[in-house]
Amino acid sequence: MTKKAILLFTIVSLLASSTLLAQKKDNPFKRGAGSFEYTGYGPLSDKPVTLFYYIPTRGNIKKMKVLFSMHGAERSGLIQRGVWRNLAEEYGFIVLAPQFTHANGYKENGYQFGGVSEDPKKFILKPRETWTYQIIEPIFDYFKECTGNTAETYDMFGHSAGGQFVHRFLLATPEARVGKAVAANPGNYTYPEEKGLYTASGELADPPSWPYSIKDTPFATEGHLVPFFKRKMTILIGTNDTVPDRKLAKNHPVFIQGINRFDRAWKFFNTSQVIARKKNYEFNWSIINVPEAGHSSAQMVYGRPGVRNWRIENDERVYNNKDLTNMGAYYLLFEK
Repeated sequence: MTKKAILLFTIVSLLASSTLLAQKKDNPFKRGAGSFEYTGYGPLSDKPVTLFYYIPTRGNIKKMKVLFSMHGAERSGLIQRGVWRNLAEEYGFIVLAPQFTHANGYKENGYQFGGVSEDPKKFILKPRETWTYQIIEPIFDYFKECTGNTAETYDMFGHSAGGQFVHRFLLATPEARVGKAVAANPGNYTYPEEKGLYTASGELADPPSWPYSIKDTPFATEGHLVPFFKRKMTILIGTNDTVPDRKLAKNHPVFIQGINRFDRAWKFFNTSQVIARKKNYEFNWSIINVPEAGHSSAQMVYGRPGVRNWRIENDERVYNNKDLTNMGAYYLLFEK
């Protein structure tokens, strides 16, 4: 090889390595595990989100699928990344796990309920651009811009509070580019009931509307309900997720929805299916039990009650891929 050829080869190699994850000059993404503070969505730039992510150490990043994994009430993107990272490395997909903390203004109303209403007890609609749900699509675009990833859609998983986030996100944002979604073990739901929820004796729920039903909200329209029912969404529920919640009034919407998470999951699914069929809307949801599983992200992802930690690295639990079954979120999102 001539000196000129060697020089040309060296230059091409350097350019290739420098542009692998440098489509954007200030690109914060690198292969492997990482995190950074995201403030790129203007209307919520004063309420930063820490984005935990995992990018496999090998493979073509541009062609990889993208998964958003939404944390529970513990508010830990680290836990969500840990649940998925071994799977992402072995099977070649990217994990984005945004972390919404209380300190940055994402309490229950701001996270589980999406910041849609000013008050969780009385529906007062906020401007759409300020909804927490609006931050997901910009993160997806930012990731694609930085890495050159060409995915046209992303999948979503959410456990517990994250499961609440996922199903309400699909209802509130029909334009969102979601392929498949799994809402695992949510504590409560937004019923597609235009008249609201009622007790067995006919008493209206209190509160009567959002976040527990679509009564008197912008979501009680074909423009939201048709795409909502059409989504490829799975409600995933552990058969042992049966611990009763704190004592609630009989007309509290969570009590009306069921006595525990397992009961609520099936009641929500069955009621929604009946509503969709009455309206002659396409209904693409499914519901799956994970036998003997409890309230655990790892058990929902792997689809079994006993999931072994492969290692703990910097306080992050990483799990054993040999524990995979065809009952969990990984199988539903990437194999089915």
